[in-house]
Amino acid sequence: MKKITDYTNFMEHKSDCVLRLLLEWQPSAAGLPEKTYEQELQAWLEGKLQDVPIVAQYGIAKGKADLVIEDTYIVELKLAFTDETLLEFDRCIGQMERYRQKWVDNERGRVYLVIVGKSDSEFRHMIHKAIERFNQPYVTGNYFYIVEKF
Repeated sequence: MKKITDYTNFMEHKSDCVLRLLLEWQPSAAGLPEKTYEQELQAWLEGKLQDVPIVAQYGIAKGKADLVIEDTYIVELKLAFTDETLLEFDRCIGQMERYRQKWVDNERGRVYLVIVGKSDSEFRHMIHKAIERFNQPYVTGNYFYIVEKF
């Protein structure tokens, strides 16, 4: 079994490696269901992080995180937020709060929110502000990251 450190670049922290890989990933096409993107991302990460444990639908905080890498890094994938997905936006904010309480505050690791598609500008602004607020209490660095795939 390998670890993320086996795939880091020189002087790269494990969390930066995960962020780099999420930034490199490209969805195959626009307009696919969220589950399809989750499966694509998982397969892509498994190819890049061979033999590193990646668990789909990891049970945490009365819900399920889409992916958990090396029992440390949560990856939550969402489709772009629009007026039609207001409830999904609210659900996402609630998930991030649960992850903060049950994962980050318990020193388990970091959380990466991957959004596929271009969100309405107001939702985009709100989600970025929410991520900033989630990171405010942590003086040692960011524990929440957002990756947008337009």
